[in-house]
This record gives sequence, C-alpha cells and structure tokens, in this order.
Amino acid sequence: MKKLHIIGAMAAEIETHLDVLSDGIEVITAESLDALGPECAEVEALAAFPAALSQSWIDRMPRLRWFQALTSGTETLDALDLRDIKLTSMAGIHGPQMAELAFFFMLAFARDVRGVLDRQHSRIWRPHMQRPLAGAQVVLVGTGHIAHAIAERCRAFGMRVTAISRTARPDPAFDHIAPRSDLMSEARNADYFIVITALDDSSVGLISQDVIAALPPHAVLINLARGPVVNEGALLSALRSGAIAGAGLDVFMQEPLPADSPFWAMPNVILTPHIGGWSLSLAEQMAQVIQRNASQWFGE
Repeated sequence: MKKLHIIGAMAAEIETHLDVLSDGIEVITAESLDALGPECAEVEALAAFPAALSQSWIDRMPRLRWFQALTSGTETLDALDLRDIKLTSMAGIHGPQMAELAFFFMLAFARDVRGVLDRQHSRIWRPHMQRPLAGAQVVLVGTGHIAHAIAERCRAFGMRVTAISRTARPDPAFDHIAPRSDLMSEARNADYFIVITALDDSSVGLISQDVIAALPPHAVLINLARGPVVNEGALLSALRSGAIAGAGLDVFMQEPLPADSPFWAMPNVILTPHIGGWSLSLAEQMAQVIQRNASQWFGE
C-alpha cells in the first residue's frame, strides 16, 4: 500500500481536511520524525516543515522520493543533499493572510493605533487628523503570489501600486513595474514600502542603507519577506533618528527575536513573531495543496 507521512504539530489537523485520496493510499501522521522510529527507513512520501529535515534524517530515509514542504520558502533545504528527491512547497497559499497582515500594519500606522489605545487607556478624548490609505503610494519589492494579493486589496482601497522585480516584465496586477536598478528612485516616492521578495543570494541585503535612506520621512517600511533581505542596522538607525515614520516587521535576522533587541521597545515599530502566513484556515489550505500534489505523485 502507498503511504503518505505527514509530520508536525499540525499533521492531525491537516489530515482532517484531506479528502480520501484513494483506498490504496494510507495517510500516517506523527508530531515528529522521532515518533516514527524505525519506520523512517520506509518513508517514500513526506510532508513536513523544512526545519524538521536535516541531512541525517535524509540519510535515514533512503526510500524518500517526494518531500512536500509545509512552507512556501524552502531556502533552509539549500544546503542539504536531496539526492533525487522531488521537492514541492506551499507557495501561493499564504496570499490572503499575508495581504491582511500588510494592511494591519498600514492601517495601524495610518490611524495611529498605538496613540488611540494609549489615549483610551488614559481616558483622554482628543480628536486627531488621520492619514487616509486612499491615494497613498505603495511600493512592493516582489511580484509573486503574495504581492499580487496585496496589490489587489490596495486597488480596492484606492492606493497606487508600484512593484519592483528582477525582470520588470509588464504585469496588469500593478499600476507600474520597475527593475531592481530603480529601487532607490522608487523608494523616494513610497508612502508604504513593503518587502515581500523571496530570500536568495540576489536578495540578501537588497534593502540596503542607501535604499532605506531614500525613503521619505513619513514612509513606513514593512518586511514580510525574510530578515536578511533588509539591513537591520540601517533600519534601526533610521527609526531612531526619525528618518522614517515607522516599521511593521514580521521577520528578523535572528528568530526568535532576542529579548534585548531594541525593536521590542521602539514606539514607531509594530512587530509580529513571523506569523504572516498563519491563520485558522492554514491547515485547510495546506491540505488542498497536499491533496493536489499527492494525487499527481501517486498517479491518481
């Protein structure tokens, strides 16, 4: 009988959303690879978070031929020898929740949510002017599934969207598209500068000190990509000096973020613990991808 192993804390929940693949396919769930014991040697199809997979585990699974990552990014696997293992990911499923997190950050700064809550706590009635999102210029660094989801919602709010890509190929999802060589000039026009590009050799440090310095004083930088894409030292300096208005950060160079990181206490920073892709719908979203890929893999 063909077997599909799903490993991790969400494995059992994912299984509840899987339709019956076939009478000839058995779905086996476990919270960790350790829990499989000697059965690891028999694993041929595996769905798990990439962090669970090390070279030693790969070596202990000589029959593994398909690995379904439970994340959209798979950069942590780059250093591993995957032999002839087929690799698939969750790329594309996180668009709705990632786009909503981008809007959470934008609205939080536009409506001064920190000040609103402080005044509520202090019982201070003080009407204040608010910055509308309508008409604001968004610069998206990236043009993938999540960038498209953000752009779609920006248009509904009446915002203008410029996207930065390596190729600058025309894309009707965006009002304007520019090459990475125009990053600084586009940054100068940004009200909201949203980083959502994949992490690879070309994107490490892409949002450099010069790019951050090009942002206008009222701009908000939002990083939904990966920590190494943004120069954190330059970002800290810009936030401390008031060179930019604020930052919404879901990812960091070091995760978990150390307790002594200055980001925690900065009044112009709103941070979340790398949860952009997480939602109550995540297990169902993952199950849909696993269902589709498993049907193809097992030849259904």
